[in-house]
Amino acid sequence: MSLRVPRARWFVLCALLIPVGARAHDWYVATNGTPSGNGSLAQPFDLTTALSGAAGQPGDTFWLTGGTYTLGHLNTTIQGAPGQPITFHEVSGAQARVDGSLTFFDSAGYVVLQDLEFYSSDTNRVSMETNVGFNPTDITNITGIASYAPNLSFINLIVHDETGEGIYLSQIASNNLVYGCVIYNNGWRSPDNAEGHGIYAQGRNANQDIADNIVFDNSGVCLHIYDNATNEHISGITLDGNVGFNAGAIQNVRSYTDWVVGVDVPGINADDIVFENNMGYFPESSNVDDAAQIGRDGVNGGVAVLNNFLPAGLEMNNWTITAVSGNSLAAQPGQYATTINQSASLAAAWDDNAYLVPAGAGGFLANGIAFDFAEWQADTGFDANSVYLVGTPSGTRVFVQANFYEPGRANIIVYNWGNLTNVAVDASSVLSPGAPFAVRNAEDFFAPPVLSGVFTNQPLSLPMTGLTVAVPNGPMITPPPTGPTFNVFVLLPRMVRLQIKAVNGQAQLFWPTNAGDWVLQSTPSLSPGGTWMDVTNASAVVGDQEVVTNATLVNAQFFRLRPAP
Repeated sequence: MSLRVPRARWFVLCALLIPVGARAHDWYVATNGTPSGNGSLAQPFDLTTALSGAAGQPGDTFWLTGGTYTLGHLNTTIQGAPGQPITFHEVSGAQARVDGSLTFFDSAGYVVLQDLEFYSSDTNRVSMETNVGFNPTDITNITGIASYAPNLSFINLIVHDETGEGIYLSQIASNNLVYGCVIYNNGWRSPDNAEGHGIYAQGRNANQDIADNIVFDNSGVCLHIYDNATNEHISGITLDGNVGFNAGAIQNVRSYTDWVVGVDVPGINADDIVFENNMGYFPESSNVDDAAQIGRDGVNGGVAVLNNFLPAGLEMNNWTITAVSGNSLAAQPGQYATTINQSASLAAAWDDNAYLVPAGAGGFLANGIAFDFAEWQADTGFDANSVYLVGTPSGTRVFVQANFYEPGRANIIVYNWGNLTNVAVDASSVLSPGAPFAVRNAEDFFAPPVLSGVFTNQPLSLPMTGLTVAVPNGPMITPPPTGPTFNVFVLLPRMVRLQIKAVNGQAQLFWPTNAGDWVLQSTPSLSPGGTWMDVTNASAVVGDQEVVTNATLVNAQFFRLRPAP
């Protein structure tokens, strides 16, 4: 089992916020909201008004109540300020679904989208036109979320079934974060083309951070870090901890690889790229090349390829400086664990990797020449301390990625080459004993959880068989499940329904007794500087509910549950 330790940051689990009133700088948005609303629960804003910047100011948070928001397409110039982002977040426990797409432009940014679902209900995703390249006119090809602005964060979003890309970071975008998103079933097809990448990122001196996303089953590439415009280059992009698989799986017109990082002419090059802790999967298939492609035509600057787990191998093209270390690389039958194509000299720190190659395969290919491991070491000087094994993947390998922004949440990636029916997963690095949880199958995220309960500090037994795949919206292909050999799950803190009612002039708050151990907290404001304090009133068990009776509330109060120590 492999654990990824998140960056140092402290967050508190919110079970469910039940506000009795609202404070300034905390606004509500609802499906029945209006432009003339005042942002309260009683008179909420509509989503277009909130996203357009017509309401609120830097530092404010817009809370989306549950339901489906019909947005269509919105171009927005909304912006916050340094240290005062404008945040859009669903009310905890609600499911806020946004039917439509959003483009940020002409903005200083400082906007956060978090814990929302974006999708398109447009089923017209198949063009009948040919020889039109990327621009068919008989369908609406629109990206789900597009950034033409700096300082934007897209966190823990679900983006699916958009007719264009899932998320696009443009050449002029910078300091953007795409984190913890689940992105699938995006794109379109025609008789002679198919497009729509999961994440498409560009940028000059971009400082783009794309981390811990699960990207699969799109019409195009899973993660497409690419440019081919005249004199353009990509620089300053980090891909960290992402999972990419089944590129192109919802169409049968054009084949794609899961990972593309590079620039083609007349673009110039790629530089300052970090590719680390990423994972891939491709069903074993003879003579199919799905190696992660790092580098394209241009003579590139520097790249670090570190600690990746890539059972379909690695392809490196035209770098001048590279560090390649800590990677686990395997070869598909008839393919190579590592391929290098160089038109320039390469300065490399290349060592401490692990290779697994089928019997009879060469293992390595450099500028069209096949090498076995000893020849590779002698010819390149690489991998003096690396491990080389002959065989095919076997056993079980589990990765648990704790989420930086939500305690109790994690991505769980399971390689199950023994095709076990169930695999035990240690979640103790993410969950505390007594914490309620739910585990969702990433390939069908909105299906019922595959496992839920209260954590007892015992391994979670996750099913590897009988799992479903989300059906694309419109006439696209539904791929078969990747299990039992490979499955990806999202571990979530289970939302405990905290309820409130008035009893004899007092506020009574209650939640299920079987939800684990919790402490009730309150705060007068949801603003970033607000302080949560434990409610000191003792609780009592009434039937199947834990009940706390509080004094009559004169001013607005917000309540939540935190896990008991």
